[in-house]
Amino acid sequence: MPSVSVVVLSYNSADYIGPCLQSIALSDYAPTEVVVVDNASKDDSVSEAREAAARAGLKIKLVALKQNLGCAGGNNAGWRETAGEYVVFLNPDTEITHDCLRQMIAPMITDSGIGATGAKIYYPGTRRIQHAGGAIGFNGMTNHFGAGEEDSGLYNEVRDVDYVTGAALAVRGRVVKELNGFDEDFFPAYFEETDFCTRIRKAGHRVVYIPTAVLYHHESVSLAANSPRFRRLYQKMRVLYCMKSYGRDFWRIFPKAELDWMCYEPKARGYRLEQVRAWFEAGAWWLRCKFARRRARG
Repeated sequence: MPSVSVVVLSYNSADYIGPCLQSIALSDYAPTEVVVVDNASKDDSVSEAREAAARAGLKIKLVALKQNLGCAGGNNAGWRETAGEYVVFLNPDTEITHDCLRQMIAPMITDSGIGATGAKIYYPGTRRIQHAGGAIGFNGMTNHFGAGEEDSGLYNEVRDVDYVTGAALAVRGRVVKELNGFDEDFFPAYFEETDFCTRIRKAGHRVVYIPTAVLYHHESVSLAANSPRFRRLYQKMRVLYCMKSYGRDFWRIFPKAELDWMCYEPKARGYRLEQVRAWFEAGAWWLRCKFARRRARG
C-alpha cells in the first residue's frame, strides 16, 4: 500500500486529542507516520497527546511549537516532517471511521488527476451533515454542501468541488511540495484550506469529495463559531483570499459580487458592518504581507 502520513494540528485540544488519536489507531489503513503538531497550547494538550498515543498503541512524532504559527503555519510545520506519498491533514477534534483513510486515499491511487480529496463530515453522534464538499462564491463566501441536513443520501455521489474543509484534507505529497504547503498569510486561521484547494485546482489537479470517507467533527474548538471574533476574522480572511486569488482582476470581479451578495442575500444583513470593516483590514493586511515579502527578498 502507498505510504500515508497523517498530520494532526492541535491547539488547546486536551479534551479531544485522545479520541482523535484512538480513531487513527483503529484505522484499517495504517498510516506510515502520525505527526502531532502542538501550536503552543496553553492547556495539557502535549501531555495528553503523548498519553493518548501510548494508550492507543500508536507511535507519534510530536512537534511542540514554541509559538502559535496559526493553522497554515502549524500544518506546514507538520507536513515538512513527513515522507508519505500522501498526506492527510486532520483537526484534533475529529474522529475518523475505521475505513476513512483508505476511502480518502483510494481515488488518488487509481486516478492520477486527483490532487486532493475530502470526506463526508457529520456532527458527533449524529447523521447530521456538517460538510459534504464546498463551493466558493465570486466574493469568496463559502458554502458547505449539506450543512445542517440529516443525511438522506443526497450527497452520496463522488464529485469535483471547489474545496474541502481542512478538518479532513488528503493531498498527494508531491502536490503539497509543489505548492509549498499552505499560505501562512492566512493567520491565524480561516481560508487557508480554501486558498490551498484553489491553488491545487489552478495547478491542474482535481479536488474531489468522497462520500464513503466518513468522520465526525466537533468543529471550532479553538474559536467559538459565530462569535464576534470569529465573524470578524472570517470576513477579513475572505477578502484577503479574493485579493490573492483574483490578483489584478480583483477590482473587476469582487466589488460587484460583494454588493450583489449584500443586497440580495438575506443572511448578509447581519454582516454588513463587519464586511466593510473587513475590506479595510484585509487591504492593510495584504499590503503588510507584500512589503514583508519584499524586505525578505532584500
